[in-house]
Amino acid sequence: MHCRREKTGGRREDRFRAVTHQFSRREFLRLASIAVLTPTLRHAQQRRALFYGRVIFVYATIYSRPSVLAPTGTVHELETILPIYAEVRGEDETAYNKRWYETDGGYIHSTNVQPVLDQPNKPRAALAPSLGELTVPFADALAEPKTKSPRVYRLYFSTTHWVQKSLIDDQGNVWHELIDDRFDDLYYVPATAIRFIPPDELSPLSPNVGDKQIHLDTTDQTITALENGRPVFSTRISSGGSFTDSATGAVKDFRTPLGKYAVHRKRPSRHMAAGDGAADDAYDLPGVPWVSYFNGGIAIHGTYWHNDFGRPWSHGCINLLSQDAKWFYRWTTPAVPSDAELVDAEGTVVTVV
Repeated sequence: MHCRREKTGGRREDRFRAVTHQFSRREFLRLASIAVLTPTLRHAQQRRALFYGRVIFVYATIYSRPSVLAPTGTVHELETILPIYAEVRGEDETAYNKRWYETDGGYIHSTNVQPVLDQPNKPRAALAPSLGELTVPFADALAEPKTKSPRVYRLYFSTTHWVQKSLIDDQGNVWHELIDDRFDDLYYVPATAIRFIPPDELSPLSPNVGDKQIHLDTTDQTITALENGRPVFSTRISSGGSFTDSATGAVKDFRTPLGKYAVHRKRPSRHMAAGDGAADDAYDLPGVPWVSYFNGGIAIHGTYWHNDFGRPWSHGCINLLSQDAKWFYRWTTPAVPSDAELVDAEGTVVTVV
């Protein structure tokens, strides 16, 4: 699944002064105290959800049992938000991904949905450029800090972004101004969608361990962290794959290169994009979280556009659930200060087999 860019505008610092103003700490505290956080989810739930699932394909089918051979029920469209009540093992023992979710009306295969939370935030001022993450299923990034402004991107749960400053419009709506780290554009999201990440959440893990290594197995589709040769964490991945161009029939090989490397660059957020937007292999993905490069532009990073770990999916990078990518980002060296956009230094050894 690829995201396509809808519209971008030039960076013009003064363009919104007529309709917005930066506001004081006192104003923020007042707004926070009276803010009504309207849930983004408006459906009747049978029982309390463990989390939610955002449908990430054009449509996704509900089954009466956790099996593609079971009778089907409701078909949900792209971006539908479903309550997830339980995670269950599928009936097909030959499937590489046996994870299913119980939801209203039956079961949905995990491939079809991004696991998300819905946790709006009280407005809080960005007193300096600050790193934040999206804590709602999705939020539209707009060209101007106005509710009827054109959409530039749709941003998704777990993406990370640098907040330049915070503003309030004439209607009393609070906005965060985001800077696009790839195109240098500015866009605006409701302040309730972004949580600022405190420095203690980014502190290094196991900083006193001298021998850290990563083992990437592209056959088993797993990543394992080793401390002094002992596994301390392992999870499923999606490595690079080979894909057939639907227009030309040509096979494009994006398999992750095998070999021994080292983490050499890290950043907490990156807008990843390639292609002209029309090709099968084009992609445009703002806010990719927790990026640890180990072979040129090939990196370990979080993923929000698919939930199909256990088979090759990427253009060479190592796709992980965002929370797992964050763990590796904190665990590997070089360490990244909480206020740093980028660190270049050789660190943890990565072996790809």
